[in-house]
Amino acid sequence: MRLYGKDSLKARLDSIAAQHRLPHAILLYGERGTGKRVMANYIAKLFMCGAPPCDSCNTCSRIDANAHPDIIFVREKCGGKYNLSVDNKELVSMRKVMESIAIKPNDGEIKVYIFEDCDDMSPIIQNTLLKTIEEPAPFLRFIFTCENTQSILETIRSRVTEFEVPAPTVDDCTRCLVDRGEPADKSHELAEIMSGNIGKCIDVLSGAGDTAFMEAARKAAAAISRKDGFTAAAALSANTGRPEFAAVLGYLSDILRDALAVRCGASATSFGKTEAKALAEVYTEDRLMSMLDTIFEVSDDAIYNLNLSLTAAYITSKML
Repeated sequence: MRLYGKDSLKARLDSIAAQHRLPHAILLYGERGTGKRVMANYIAKLFMCGAPPCDSCNTCSRIDANAHPDIIFVREKCGGKYNLSVDNKELVSMRKVMESIAIKPNDGEIKVYIFEDCDDMSPIIQNTLLKTIEEPAPFLRFIFTCENTQSILETIRSRVTEFEVPAPTVDDCTRCLVDRGEPADKSHELAEIMSGNIGKCIDVLSGAGDTAFMEAARKAAAAISRKDGFTAAAALSANTGRPEFAAVLGYLSDILRDALAVRCGASATSFGKTEAKALAEVYTEDRLMSMLDTIFEVSDDAIYNLNLSLTAAYITSKML
C-alpha cells in the first residue's frame, strides 16, 4: 500500500502501534481527496496485521481489495448517507449497524468500524455512538474521517485521538497517477491543476469530474474578480445541461472557499488558486461569504428550475 505524501504520519502511527499504544478510536481529518480512506485502511492493517503491516498476508490482501469481513464502512452500510429521513427514522440504518457491533469478529481478533465523512452526521447520530466508543468491547476499533473537526461534537472528540492527514504535494500526486498507469506529462498537468489533490485527479480521470467545467468556473471567478458580470454569466451558462451547470457551480464554490481562506491568512489549495487570490484582493470576507450563500441558495431553491442563462445572470447580479 502506497501512502503518497504521508511518510511522517505513517512513521508516527507505526511507532505508536509498535509500542501497542494505538488508540481504539481515531479521527482522521483533512481536505477531501487527500487520502483519508487510504489512511483508514492502513490503520486497519496496523490493528489487524502489525506494525509495520507486511502487505503480503491474507489479511493485508483482503484489506487492499476492500474485501475483509471485519472492516465495516458504515456509510456504505447506510446507503451512502447517515441521515436517511426525519422524525428519528434516520436511526434505522444506524440501529442495524449498532446491533452488529455486539457480534464478534468473523476472522481474527479485531473488528474495525470506519465512519467516513462524519461532517454529515447529525448530533443525534453522533450521540448514539458515545457509549460504544467510551466503553467498547475488547475486539472493537473505530476510525472516523472528516474534513472539519468543528462539525464533530466535543463529546465525540474527547473520546477519540485526532490525526491530521497531510495534503499530498504536486510531485506526490504525479507519482500516484503515474503508478496508476497515466502518462507522466498528463499526470503532472492534472496534478498542477488540482494542487496535488489525488482524489480530485482520480475523479477527473474516472469521469466524475471534468476539466471543462473547472475551466468554466475559473473563467467565471476571474470575471467576478474584474467585476465583469456579462463574462461571468456567459462562463456559467456555457454548459447548458443542469448536471453540467451544477458541476460548474460546485467548482466555483471551491474557488470562493479558497479566496475566503486567503483572506483569512491561509493558503489557496484548489485548482483555481490564481483566481482565488484575485478574488481575495478585491472582496472582503463578508462579500465572499455572501457569494457562497448565493450559490447555496440557487442550488437549493426553485430558481434553479428556471432557464439556466437566466439563473446564471441572477447569480452574477447577486454577486457583483
